[in-house]
Amino acid sequence: MKVVHVVRSLEFGGAEKLVLELARKQRESGISSVGLACLRGGGLLMDEALSAGLPVTVTGTGRIRYLSGIRNLARHFRAARPDVVHTHNFLSHVHAAPAARMLGIPVVHTKHGRAVSSFGWSPPLRRYLYGLADALVAVSEETGDIFSKRSGLERSRIRVVYNGIDTSRYTGVVPAGPGMPGMDGLGSGTIVFGCVSRLDPVKDHRTILRAFAGVAAEHGECALLIVGDGPERGRIEKMIAEYSLEGKVIMPGFTAEVPRYIAAMGMFLQPSLDEGLSLTILEAAASGVPVVVTPVGGTPEIVEHGVTGTFVEVGDWRGLSTVMSGFIRSPEHYKKMAEKARQRVEEKFSLKSMESAYRLIYEEVAGKGRKD
Repeated sequence: MKVVHVVRSLEFGGAEKLVLELARKQRESGISSVGLACLRGGGLLMDEALSAGLPVTVTGTGRIRYLSGIRNLARHFRAARPDVVHTHNFLSHVHAAPAARMLGIPVVHTKHGRAVSSFGWSPPLRRYLYGLADALVAVSEETGDIFSKRSGLERSRIRVVYNGIDTSRYTGVVPAGPGMPGMDGLGSGTIVFGCVSRLDPVKDHRTILRAFAGVAAEHGECALLIVGDGPERGRIEKMIAEYSLEGKVIMPGFTAEVPRYIAAMGMFLQPSLDEGLSLTILEAAASGVPVVVTPVGGTPEIVEHGVTGTFVEVGDWRGLSTVMSGFIRSPEHYKKMAEKARQRVEEKFSLKSMESAYRLIYEEVAGKGRKD
């Protein structure tokens, strides 16, 4: 079987990272050819994809953006001759699905987040474009419900395949330490709080910084590790100065050493305004690190409050600060929840289970005989 995944770009983000991991696993599992097609070039994950031996083609959108994008992808599909085209989120789908259908190639579409805004001026056109997919997939039940409601598609048409991670990459990991960016100078007794994400407003780093400012003033020996990069970096740096947190906040930027940085955290913080099904929450849980999250999007399908993690309300920096202080005083309570979370991720959110679910979908749509 030959599969081409179509993404907007390979900028660092949850959906892009997931596609890269899925493609790697598919190649390891025996799919004869797995490639990536990007509408836009560049991106922090481009080198990672190439070093993993995954072919990447930047098709571009050309002068007449929409029509040129379809034409360029059709040329690529005609040359690559995939058995299945797998589109990820709407922008890639509206370009790739018409191109694939013109060539009789089955299409699988995955909705990674809750937003359904493109072509809002024409809901019938949007429904038509989604209808070009032979199989529609959401990454959580909640995402599927929202997708159905906002797109007008029948809920029964939308399947759920949970995001999965390679849990073996997060067990027995040596924590980030001296010699790695940002880690010099931390005392052995320093309690490290942290987060991993694209630096984007939806991740609400302001709430994290406000909560940490209060904890740092009260407890002293603690640090905040913000892993990732993105458009909010400048604003976050301004907030660090605003709250007089220089020297206490570590920002190593984008890194391939995410498992080591997570392993260095005492507690993982993700008070997002919105989520699909967060890979970084799964990664923290697989690492055995206690998680504090907001009950948004698909997160309640991963974390059960008081059992496998802790919920705080969106924007509630005081509540987040209280949980962080509670961890400093009584870490064992949170570590017990972390162990249950680790077990849950291994059982339900593994990369192997995700790859197997998609393989069954590919075999189903490829077996419909729509490709010449």
